[in-house]
Amino acid sequence: MTTGIRGRRWLPGKMVLGSLVVVLAVLAGAGWMAKPVWQPWWFASTLCGGHLSGGELADLLPDERLQAGTDTFGSEQHRSLRCEIDESDGRHFALQIEAELDTGESAGPLQMEFSIPVNPRYAYPASVPGFYGKFGPVIIQTCPKLGRDSEGRARRLVTRVFAHGVERDPSPASLRTAVRIANGAGAELGCGADPLPLPNRVETTHKLALGQTEGTMCTWLSQATLPTSPSGKEWQVVAPTDEKAPITSCSLLDSGTGETVDFTAWYGDWTDKPFERLLQDNIRIPDDSRGDEALLGENLGRAKARCAGESANFLASSYARRDSRPVLPMSEVRPLLEAFTADQAKRRGCTDLALPGHTVYPSRH
Repeated sequence: MTTGIRGRRWLPGKMVLGSLVVVLAVLAGAGWMAKPVWQPWWFASTLCGGHLSGGELADLLPDERLQAGTDTFGSEQHRSLRCEIDESDGRHFALQIEAELDTGESAGPLQMEFSIPVNPRYAYPASVPGFYGKFGPVIIQTCPKLGRDSEGRARRLVTRVFAHGVERDPSPASLRTAVRIANGAGAELGCGADPLPLPNRVETTHKLALGQTEGTMCTWLSQATLPTSPSGKEWQVVAPTDEKAPITSCSLLDSGTGETVDFTAWYGDWTDKPFERLLQDNIRIPDDSRGDEALLGENLGRAKARCAGESANFLASSYARRDSRPVLPMSEVRPLLEAFTADQAKRRGCTDLALPGHTVYPSRH
Protein backbone atom coordinates (compact mmCIF):
# COMPACT_ATOMS: atom_id res chain seq x y z
CA MET A 1 0.00 0.00 0.00
CA THR A 2 1.40 3.32 -1.09
CA THR A 3 1.37 6.12 1.39
CA GLY A 4 2.04 9.85 1.07
CA ILE A 5 1.19 13.25 2.41
CA ARG A 6 -2.11 14.57 1.08
CA GLY A 7 -2.67 18.30 0.36
CA ARG A 8 1.02 19.23 -0.15
CA ARG A 9 2.16 20.55 -3.61
CA TRP A 10 5.39 19.37 -5.20
CA LEU A 11 8.17 21.99 -5.03
CA PRO A 12 11.27 21.83 -7.19
CA GLY A 13 14.64 21.39 -5.55
CA LYS A 14 17.62 23.69 -5.93
CA MET A 15 19.16 21.64 -8.74
CA VAL A 16 15.93 21.71 -10.75
CA LEU A 17 15.54 25.47 -10.22
CA GLY A 18 19.08 26.01 -11.42
CA SER A 19 18.42 24.00 -14.55
CA LEU A 20 15.25 25.97 -15.29
CA VAL A 21 17.13 29.27 -14.96
CA VAL A 22 19.78 28.07 -17.40
CA VAL A 23 17.17 26.89 -19.91
CA LEU A 24 15.26 30.18 -19.71
CA ALA A 25 18.48 32.14 -20.14
CA VAL A 26 19.42 30.09 -23.21
CA LEU A 27 15.96 30.58 -24.71
CA ALA A 28 16.07 34.32 -24.04
CA GLY A 29 19.54 34.56 -25.54
CA ALA A 30 18.46 32.58 -28.58
CA GLY A 31 15.53 34.93 -29.06
CA TRP A 32 17.82 37.94 -28.77
CA MET A 33 20.42 36.50 -31.14
CA ALA A 34 17.70 35.53 -33.60
CA LYS A 35 16.87 39.17 -34.19
CA PRO A 36 19.52 39.56 -36.93
CA VAL A 37 17.89 36.62 -38.70
CA TRP A 38 14.52 38.28 -39.17
CA GLN A 39 15.21 41.98 -38.86
CA PRO A 40 16.77 42.55 -42.35
CA TRP A 41 13.56 41.31 -43.95
CA TRP A 42 11.50 43.41 -41.58
CA PHE A 43 13.49 46.54 -42.49
CA ALA A 44 13.23 45.70 -46.20
CA SER A 45 9.43 45.49 -45.98
CA THR A 46 8.92 48.61 -43.86
CA LEU A 47 11.67 51.13 -44.78
CA CYS A 48 12.89 53.06 -47.81
CA GLY A 49 9.69 52.76 -49.81
CA GLY A 50 9.99 48.97 -50.00
CA HIS A 51 12.93 49.28 -52.39
CA LEU A 52 15.35 47.18 -50.33
CA SER A 53 16.12 43.47 -50.35
CA GLY A 54 16.17 41.50 -47.11
CA GLY A 55 18.88 39.19 -48.41
CA GLU A 56 21.18 42.06 -49.30
CA LEU A 57 20.55 43.78 -45.97
CA ALA A 58 21.38 40.51 -44.22
CA ASP A 59 24.79 40.59 -45.94
CA LEU A 60 25.38 44.22 -44.93
CA LEU A 61 24.00 44.72 -41.44
CA PRO A 62 25.97 43.81 -38.31
CA ASP A 63 24.86 40.90 -36.13
CA GLU A 64 23.34 42.98 -33.38
CA ARG A 65 20.00 44.40 -32.38
CA LEU A 66 19.07 47.34 -34.63
CA GLN A 67 16.11 49.66 -35.00
CA ALA A 68 14.39 51.66 -37.71
CA GLY A 69 15.51 55.28 -38.03
CA THR A 70 14.59 58.30 -40.15
CA ASP A 71 12.56 57.49 -43.28
CA THR A 72 11.30 60.17 -45.69
CA PHE A 73 10.51 57.86 -48.61
CA GLY A 74 6.88 58.19 -49.66
CA SER A 75 6.56 61.60 -47.96
CA GLU A 76 5.98 64.96 -49.60
CA GLN A 77 9.69 65.58 -49.99
CA HIS A 78 10.49 66.76 -53.50
CA ARG A 79 14.28 66.89 -53.48
CA SER A 80 15.80 64.63 -50.83
CA LEU A 81 14.89 61.12 -49.66
CA ARG A 82 16.58 59.45 -46.75
CA CYS A 83 16.23 56.28 -44.68
CA GLU A 84 18.30 54.80 -41.88
CA ILE A 85 18.76 51.64 -39.90
CA ASP A 86 20.09 52.67 -36.50
CA GLU A 87 22.06 51.00 -33.76
CA SER A 88 20.16 50.11 -30.59
CA ASP A 89 21.15 53.38 -28.88
CA GLY A 90 19.18 55.32 -31.52
CA ARG A 91 22.01 57.85 -31.86
CA HIS A 92 24.19 56.22 -34.52
CA PHE A 93 23.23 54.63 -37.80
CA ALA A 94 24.35 51.22 -38.97
CA LEU A 95 23.34 51.95 -42.56
CA GLN A 96 22.23 55.26 -44.07
CA ILE A 97 20.78 55.68 -47.55
CA GLU A 98 20.15 58.99 -49.32
CA ALA A 99 18.87 60.01 -52.75
CA GLU A 100 18.99 63.71 -53.53
CA LEU A 101 18.52 65.99 -56.52
CA ASP A 102 21.62 68.09 -57.13
CA THR A 103 22.22 70.98 -59.51
CA GLY A 104 25.62 72.21 -58.39
CA GLU A 105 25.22 74.31 -55.29
CA SER A 106 28.35 74.63 -53.13
CA ALA A 107 26.98 72.35 -50.38
CA GLY A 108 25.63 69.61 -52.61
CA PRO A 109 25.42 65.89 -51.82
CA LEU A 110 28.89 65.14 -53.20
CA GLN A 111 30.87 67.73 -51.26
CA MET A 112 32.33 65.20 -48.80
CA GLU A 113 33.92 63.23 -51.62
CA PHE A 114 36.25 66.20 -52.17
CA SER A 115 37.30 66.86 -48.58
CA ILE A 116 40.63 65.08 -49.11
CA PRO A 117 42.32 64.13 -52.40
CA VAL A 118 41.51 60.40 -52.40
CA ASN A 119 40.48 58.92 -55.70
CA PRO A 120 37.18 57.02 -55.81
CA ARG A 121 37.31 53.32 -56.54
CA TYR A 122 35.78 52.32 -59.85
CA ALA A 123 34.60 48.83 -59.02
CA TYR A 124 31.26 48.93 -60.80
CA PRO A 125 30.17 47.63 -64.20
CA ALA A 126 29.75 50.16 -67.00
CA SER A 127 25.97 49.88 -66.58
CA VAL A 128 26.21 51.67 -63.20
CA PRO A 129 27.09 55.39 -63.50
CA GLY A 130 28.97 55.78 -60.27
CA PHE A 131 31.84 54.77 -58.04
CA TYR A 132 32.73 53.56 -54.56
CA GLY A 133 33.55 56.68 -52.57
CA LYS A 134 35.00 57.27 -49.12
CA PHE A 135 31.80 56.14 -47.41
CA GLY A 136 30.24 53.65 -49.82
CA PRO A 137 28.47 53.48 -53.19
CA VAL A 138 27.65 56.67 -55.11
CA ILE A 139 25.43 56.71 -58.22
CA ILE A 140 24.96 59.84 -60.36
CA GLN A 141 22.19 60.03 -62.98
CA THR A 142 21.04 62.90 -65.15
CA CYS A 143 17.27 63.55 -64.83
CA PRO A 144 15.87 64.22 -68.34
CA LYS A 145 12.30 64.84 -67.13
CA LEU A 146 13.38 67.60 -64.75
CA GLY A 147 15.24 69.69 -67.29
CA ARG A 148 17.63 72.43 -66.19
CA ASP A 149 17.40 75.00 -63.43
CA SER A 150 17.20 78.78 -63.91
CA GLU A 151 20.99 78.94 -64.31
CA GLY A 152 21.03 76.27 -67.00
CA ARG A 153 22.39 73.50 -64.80
CA ALA A 154 21.22 69.94 -65.38
CA ARG A 155 19.44 68.30 -62.48
CA ARG A 156 20.99 65.06 -61.32
CA LEU A 157 19.92 62.34 -58.94
CA VAL A 158 22.72 61.41 -56.53
CA THR A 159 22.20 58.18 -54.59
CA ARG A 160 24.53 57.31 -51.72
CA VAL A 161 24.76 54.35 -49.39
CA PHE A 162 26.82 55.09 -46.29
CA ALA A 163 28.28 51.63 -45.79
CA HIS A 164 31.57 52.70 -44.22
CA GLY A 165 30.80 51.07 -40.89
CA VAL A 166 29.57 47.76 -42.28
CA GLU A 167 32.04 46.92 -45.06
CA ARG A 168 35.66 47.66 -45.94
CA ASP A 169 35.49 47.14 -49.69
CA PRO A 170 32.89 47.34 -52.46
CA SER A 171 30.46 44.43 -52.34
CA PRO A 172 27.61 43.21 -54.55
CA ALA A 173 25.21 43.75 -51.60
CA SER A 174 25.95 47.46 -51.18
CA LEU A 175 26.04 48.03 -54.94
CA ARG A 176 22.68 46.32 -55.50
CA THR A 177 21.23 48.26 -52.56
CA ALA A 178 22.35 51.52 -54.17
CA VAL A 179 20.91 50.51 -57.56
CA ARG A 180 17.56 49.52 -56.02
CA ILE A 181 17.32 52.86 -54.22
CA ALA A 182 18.38 54.82 -57.32
CA ASN A 183 15.64 53.17 -59.35
CA GLY A 184 13.01 53.68 -56.65
CA ALA A 185 13.99 57.25 -55.84
CA GLY A 186 14.20 58.12 -59.53
CA ALA A 187 10.58 57.12 -59.99
CA GLU A 188 9.44 58.86 -56.79
CA LEU A 189 11.23 62.13 -57.61
CA GLY A 190 10.24 62.12 -61.28
CA CYS A 191 13.85 61.99 -62.49
CA GLY A 192 13.15 60.18 -65.74
CA ALA A 193 16.46 58.31 -65.88
CA ASP A 194 16.32 54.81 -67.33
CA PRO A 195 16.13 52.11 -64.62
CA LEU A 196 19.52 50.56 -63.92
CA PRO A 197 19.94 46.78 -64.21
CA LEU A 198 20.81 44.96 -60.98
CA PRO A 199 24.46 43.86 -61.24
CA ASN A 200 25.57 40.52 -59.84
CA ARG A 201 29.15 41.46 -58.98
CA VAL A 202 31.65 44.22 -58.48
CA GLU A 203 34.53 44.40 -60.90
CA THR A 204 38.12 43.46 -60.12
CA THR A 205 40.96 45.71 -61.21
CA HIS A 206 42.18 44.74 -64.67
CA LYS A 207 45.78 45.68 -65.35
CA LEU A 208 46.52 46.14 -69.02
CA ALA A 209 49.77 46.40 -70.90
CA LEU A 210 50.11 49.65 -72.84
CA GLY A 211 49.46 47.73 -76.06
CA GLN A 212 46.20 46.28 -74.71
CA THR A 213 44.32 49.56 -74.25
CA GLU A 214 42.65 49.50 -77.66
CA GLY A 215 38.89 49.81 -77.25
CA THR A 216 39.15 51.46 -73.83
CA MET A 217 38.95 55.18 -73.07
CA CYS A 218 42.62 55.05 -72.02
CA THR A 219 44.15 54.37 -75.44
CA TRP A 220 45.72 57.84 -75.27
CA LEU A 221 48.24 56.52 -72.71
CA SER A 222 49.66 54.08 -75.27
CA GLN A 223 50.17 57.02 -77.65
CA ALA A 224 51.74 59.39 -75.12
CA THR A 225 55.43 59.86 -74.38
CA LEU A 226 55.74 58.42 -70.89
CA PRO A 227 58.48 59.14 -68.36
CA THR A 228 60.43 56.24 -66.88
CA SER A 229 58.56 54.60 -64.01
CA PRO A 230 60.03 55.07 -60.50
CA SER A 231 60.83 51.35 -60.29
CA GLY A 232 62.27 51.23 -63.80
CA LYS A 233 59.79 48.49 -64.72
CA GLU A 234 57.03 48.62 -67.31
CA TRP A 235 54.02 50.88 -66.97
CA GLN A 236 50.59 49.26 -66.97
CA VAL A 237 47.18 50.84 -67.47
CA VAL A 238 43.98 50.56 -65.43
CA ALA A 239 40.90 51.53 -67.46
CA PRO A 240 37.87 51.00 -65.19
CA THR A 241 35.20 53.32 -66.60
CA ASP A 242 33.08 53.76 -69.67
CA GLU A 243 33.80 56.89 -71.73
CA LYS A 244 30.21 58.11 -71.27
CA ALA A 245 30.21 57.86 -67.46
CA PRO A 246 29.64 61.05 -65.40
CA ILE A 247 33.09 60.51 -63.92
CA THR A 248 35.78 58.81 -66.00
CA SER A 249 39.16 57.48 -65.00
CA CYS A 250 42.49 56.23 -66.36
CA SER A 251 45.43 55.20 -64.22
CA LEU A 252 49.08 54.70 -65.06
CA LEU A 253 50.41 51.91 -62.82
CA ASP A 254 54.05 51.21 -61.98
CA SER A 255 54.23 47.42 -62.23
CA GLY A 256 57.23 47.40 -59.90
CA THR A 257 55.80 49.37 -56.98
CA GLY A 258 52.03 49.23 -57.54
CA GLU A 259 51.86 53.04 -57.30
CA THR A 260 49.57 54.89 -59.70
CA VAL A 261 49.20 58.27 -61.33
CA ASP A 262 45.49 58.79 -61.78
CA PHE A 263 43.58 60.91 -64.29
CA THR A 264 39.87 61.56 -63.73
CA ALA A 265 37.29 63.70 -65.51
CA TRP A 266 34.29 65.10 -63.64
CA TYR A 267 31.38 66.42 -65.71
CA GLY A 268 28.76 68.95 -64.63
CA ASP A 269 28.52 72.35 -62.95
CA TRP A 270 28.30 70.62 -59.57
CA THR A 271 32.05 69.89 -59.80
CA ASP A 272 33.25 73.52 -59.76
CA LYS A 273 32.93 74.36 -56.06
CA PRO A 274 34.26 71.01 -54.83
CA PHE A 275 37.31 71.39 -57.09
CA GLU A 276 37.96 74.90 -55.81
CA ARG A 277 37.81 73.58 -52.26
CA LEU A 278 40.06 70.64 -53.15
CA LEU A 279 42.75 72.95 -54.51
CA GLN A 280 42.45 75.56 -51.76
CA ASP A 281 42.71 72.91 -49.03
CA ASN A 282 45.74 71.19 -50.54
CA ILE A 283 47.74 73.79 -52.51
CA ARG A 284 49.26 77.09 -51.38
CA ILE A 285 47.60 79.19 -54.04
CA PRO A 286 48.88 82.80 -54.42
CA ASP A 287 46.66 85.51 -52.97
CA ASP A 288 46.08 87.02 -56.40
CA SER A 289 44.65 83.74 -57.73
CA ARG A 290 40.88 83.28 -57.85
CA GLY A 291 41.12 79.63 -56.84
CA ASP A 292 39.06 78.51 -59.84
CA GLU A 293 41.95 78.30 -62.28
CA ALA A 294 43.74 75.43 -63.95
CA LEU A 295 46.98 74.90 -62.03
CA LEU A 296 49.45 72.42 -60.58
CA GLY A 297 50.33 71.48 -57.01
CA GLU A 298 53.05 69.12 -55.84
CA ASN A 299 50.73 66.09 -55.93
CA LEU A 300 47.76 67.10 -58.06
CA GLY A 301 46.80 69.22 -61.04
CA ARG A 302 43.59 70.58 -62.54
CA ALA A 303 42.48 71.39 -66.08
CA LYS A 304 39.06 72.73 -67.16
CA ALA A 305 36.67 72.80 -70.12
CA ARG A 306 33.05 73.32 -71.10
CA CYS A 307 31.18 70.19 -72.17
CA ALA A 308 27.51 70.01 -73.18
CA GLY A 309 26.99 73.52 -71.84
CA GLU A 310 28.37 72.72 -68.38
CA SER A 311 31.69 72.72 -66.58
CA ALA A 312 34.11 69.83 -66.74
CA ASN A 313 37.07 69.42 -64.43
CA PHE A 314 40.05 67.17 -65.11
CA LEU A 315 42.24 65.98 -62.25
CA ALA A 316 45.70 64.45 -62.23
CA SER A 317 46.64 62.84 -58.93
CA SER A 318 50.19 61.71 -58.18
CA TYR A 319 49.94 60.74 -54.52
CA ALA A 320 52.13 57.93 -53.24
CA ARG A 321 50.37 55.55 -50.86
CA ARG A 322 52.98 55.45 -48.09
CA ASP A 323 54.30 59.02 -47.85
CA SER A 324 53.70 62.55 -49.06
CA ARG A 325 56.00 62.44 -52.06
CA PRO A 326 54.48 62.35 -55.55
CA VAL A 327 54.71 59.17 -57.59
CA LEU A 328 55.93 61.32 -60.49
CA PRO A 329 56.88 65.00 -60.29
CA MET A 330 53.99 67.14 -61.50
CA SER A 331 56.28 68.66 -64.12
CA GLU A 332 56.29 65.19 -65.73
CA VAL A 333 52.57 64.65 -65.12
CA ARG A 334 51.56 67.96 -66.73
CA PRO A 335 51.87 66.81 -70.39
CA LEU A 336 49.91 63.67 -69.51
CA LEU A 337 47.13 65.76 -67.96
CA GLU A 338 47.06 67.81 -71.16
CA ALA A 339 46.83 64.65 -73.28
CA PHE A 340 44.06 63.24 -71.08
CA THR A 341 42.10 66.50 -71.25
CA ALA A 342 42.48 66.70 -75.03
CA ASP A 343 41.32 63.10 -75.45
CA GLN A 344 38.29 63.62 -73.22
CA ALA A 345 37.44 66.88 -74.97
CA LYS A 346 37.51 65.13 -78.33
CA ARG A 347 35.26 62.31 -77.10
CA ARG A 348 32.74 64.71 -75.51
CA GLY A 349 32.90 67.65 -77.91
CA CYS A 350 34.24 69.99 -75.21
CA THR A 351 35.39 73.57 -75.80
CA ASP A 352 37.16 76.35 -73.88
CA LEU A 353 39.97 74.17 -72.61
CA ALA A 354 42.03 75.69 -69.80
CA LEU A 355 45.32 73.92 -69.08
CA PRO A 356 47.71 74.51 -66.17
CA GLY A 357 50.92 76.45 -66.61
CA HIS A 358 54.39 75.18 -65.74
CA THR A 359 54.44 76.59 -62.21
CA VAL A 360 54.13 73.93 -59.49
CA TYR A 361 52.73 75.48 -56.30
CA PRO A 362 53.75 74.04 -52.90
CA SER A 363 51.51 71.75 -50.89
CA ARG A 364 49.72 72.88 -47.72
CA HIS A 365 50.60 69.64 -45.94
